Amino acid sequence: MEDIFEELQLHVGDRMQIEVPSRRHDMKFFTTLVGYVKGLSVLLRTPIVDSLPLPMRDGEKLIVRGFSGKETFSFETTIERICREPFYYLHLTYPEVISTTKIRDAERVRVNLPVKVTPAGASIAKHATISNISTAGILIDAEEELGEKDQEINVSFHFTIQPNDYDAHIETAALIQNVALQDNPSGDFTFQYGVKLLKLQSSQAILLQNLIYQKLLENHHNLT
Repeated sequence: MEDIFEELQLHVGDRMQIEVPSRRHDMKFFTTLVGYVKGLSVLLRTPIVDSLPLPMRDGEKLIVRGFSGKETFSFETTIERICREPFYYLHLTYPEVISTTKIRDAERVRVNLPVKVTPAGASIAKHATISNISTAGILIDAEEELGEKDQEINVSFHFTIQPNDYDAHIETAALIQNVALQDNPSGDFTFQYGVKLLKLQSSQAILLQNLIYQKLLENHHNLT
């Protein structure tokens, strides 16, 4: 008989999100997989909040979400035991049913990230905002012109990766692929730039993918 959890082919350290339905609906916490015992239990690290283990109790029901290849997955489970040694982790009931949803290639997610944009050959950066992002490109909203179509620019921006509040920094060359004007509520307009990221290092691409997965988990109800 096939084991639905084993089919996910997860690895120790894979990031997951825990939702606690008995608390406020927006109480979601990031954690990582410690391991599992087939048919018996799934082991996750206890989420850390403000440098302390999240208070939880035996018998509390959870929803666990994560990623496997090109799919998101989720399952309902119950805390069987909270362990404190040699570190804080949770024994969860083994899932009987797992829901999965395929992720589109080059999935874009909405963000609100400050970005510094410097035209090629220039020394002064202009400030703007990234409104959505994928591993291939970004959409930049700006109050002033940043460049023209097919112009090369340099972009620099930061974001935080959970579960450890890791400060990720991306700085890379990019290419303006399209330019548009968008009306805004003040009656003025905003410059909007579709930008392709160039020369991304593999480590930078991994950071971007982690950010996208994180945003997809935060907005899992919007996945189709």
